[in-house]
Amino acid sequence: MTNKKFFFTKVMGIAMAMIFIISSCEKRNIGKIEEGTKYSAVLCVGSWPNTAYYIAGIQSLTSGTVSLSGNGAEMTGKVYAQDVIQKDGFYYHANATSGRLGKYHVENGVLLIDKEIPFSWLNWSSYTWVDDNTLVIFGDGNNEARYAVIKVDKMTIRTGKLTLKNIPAGFDNYNIGFAEHRGGKLYLGYGFGSTDWSNYPTMPVYKESLVAVIDYATMTVEKSLSDTRTTGLGGPNVYAPSSFIDENNDLYFISDPVNIYDYNSPSVMYRIKSGTTEIDPTYFFNFSAASNNEMAPAMWYIGNGKAIVRSRIAGQSIDADHYFCVIDVRNGTLIKKLNLPVDKGERMVNGVIVEDGKAFIAVNAADRDYIWQYDPVTDQLTKGVEFVGGIDYILRIEKLK
Repeated sequence: MTNKKFFFTKVMGIAMAMIFIISSCEKRNIGKIEEGTKYSAVLCVGSWPNTAYYIAGIQSLTSGTVSLSGNGAEMTGKVYAQDVIQKDGFYYHANATSGRLGKYHVENGVLLIDKEIPFSWLNWSSYTWVDDNTLVIFGDGNNEARYAVIKVDKMTIRTGKLTLKNIPAGFDNYNIGFAEHRGGKLYLGYGFGSTDWSNYPTMPVYKESLVAVIDYATMTVEKSLSDTRTTGLGGPNVYAPSSFIDENNDLYFISDPVNIYDYNSPSVMYRIKSGTTEIDPTYFFNFSAASNNEMAPAMWYIGNGKAIVRSRIAGQSIDADHYFCVIDVRNGTLIKKLNLPVDKGERMVNGVIVEDGKAFIAVNAADRDYIWQYDPVTDQLTKGVEFVGGIDYILRIEKLK
């Protein structure tokens, strides 16, 4: 790992998973995560390929320090890196390579298996919660768009295939993007990709963005919405969100073309208004044009029409320096770039917790790593908890309850 950057590509994922299984990783003295922990972080230690991953408890977002000394449950070999879903202190992970889907929790410094079930049916990309007990995940399997509906209390699973637009000539798989549930409908961003890496980093780009509108009760695709002004509609959101539903029940989603190796199209935000199943023709926010051609791999809604975007400079890399911006989503405008240290890393980072109308932002800086508090009412940034003790990368921060 160079300059604290954790590199991930779709191709490297399988190789990394195998390395975790067959090779030893750097170990740290880890112990019990304290009682009453409200937050957690997924942390990376070591240099590629000798990396190890931990879940550490965070007592406070606004003060103190976080380290792995007596506070870190190792994930390596059970759960692959940061592509996990966390809800109410439980972690969920699907690994088609190892053939298991699991539910886990941390206890006494150990990541424990609540239940694992056989799973090799799809390479998961995105998810949404239908209710507190029902998780729907999406992905590509054998060049088919697939889904799984999981009842997480007993870890029962129902799988199926989605009838999306057919894969066009020159492409061989589905790129699954953002996923949201609203009013009995599932909204799923998607496009098409290629697994022929002979010309990497130049790859074929399908110049159309699609959103499937799916009836949840039957998992029938009712229609696919289309737009040709951008590509790469978010996702995979198992790493970081790129969509949300606001207080008005309006659905917003943003694109990240570089994620599908499109280095020319802009990052664009769209809206599907409450009570409709069509892209709002009156709304089009060209984030790249407003932000000196930056891209938008992740976005978090903080309320009152404002969102935090984790952006990066344009170019042929998902590992470029990242920044944090505040946007007005309803008016489609950039408010400001936050005066934070440059975030060194790639797009696969869930770096924001929203609580009590404030955004708590984890920054992997060149020297010292903090969670910063941003208050949109006062427009103030405040330095909070610091990560210490040889942690190489903050990959996720989570609110547990």
